[in-house]
Amino acid sequence: MKEFPRKLNDAEMNLLLLLLPENKSGYAKYRKLIREFFVLGEGRFGEGNYFLGNVGDEIELEISSSPILTSGIVTTDKATFEISINEIQDNKIEYSISPYPDENEIYKVERVVTLSDWIPGKKSPDGSKVKLFSIDGMNYILAIAPTDHKIWLYEKSSGINYPIPVSNFYNELLRLKRETRKEFYQKPNKLFEELDTFSEAEIVLAFLMYCKYKRRFNFDYLIDRLLTEPKKKKSFFSFFRRK
Repeated sequence: MKEFPRKLNDAEMNLLLLLLPENKSGYAKYRKLIREFFVLGEGRFGEGNYFLGNVGDEIELEISSSPILTSGIVTTDKATFEISINEIQDNKIEYSISPYPDENEIYKVERVVTLSDWIPGKKSPDGSKVKLFSIDGMNYILAIAPTDHKIWLYEKSSGINYPIPVSNFYNELLRLKRETRKEFYQKPNKLFEELDTFSEAEIVLAFLMYCKYKRRFNFDYLIDRLLTEPKKKKSFFSFFRRK
């Protein structure tokens, strides 16, 4: 179906909504938008990659994609779908489904594996153990699943689990440790093999650095708080100073 703009068909809509639990306010907002928006056209990755928005909105492919909001695998009686939904950007939502569902087909869902459903205290979506690191003591928890090689940030107020790119986070952790050997930066999955060798403070600080330099999530107030604690001021400044 190449006609644009158009509304999502039932197969498309049902698959996307499976990744957006309605009992979590952050995802519920996306459910509402997806129901209201129109399919505007294909994204930079072609078939299976589309943008949702209001009629009249233009797709700007020269602008980088926004971070992934959620992703998952939906197993049905006829096919297994890999799905991702990006964070809203310029009032548009990018999504991908592979393989793409047939609009005339009815799919019986057998299993859904997605990060969206996770809450602290549960195992990872793939059933493995998760290590938790409190970021602010109230609303944010960094979760790391070593077996699955995945990292995400849990936001209590919205219920959203934001996927965190492993390479970017690990690079900040290595910089914090003053690691200069290039070969270490080329093997980000070593983070999961050596997770127990890093202290909780190092994990948290590396994440704050990732947020600061990638301009994702505003935790500057936490950095300022750490840097102004009299007994720790000198050591924390050394952590955040780039080489």
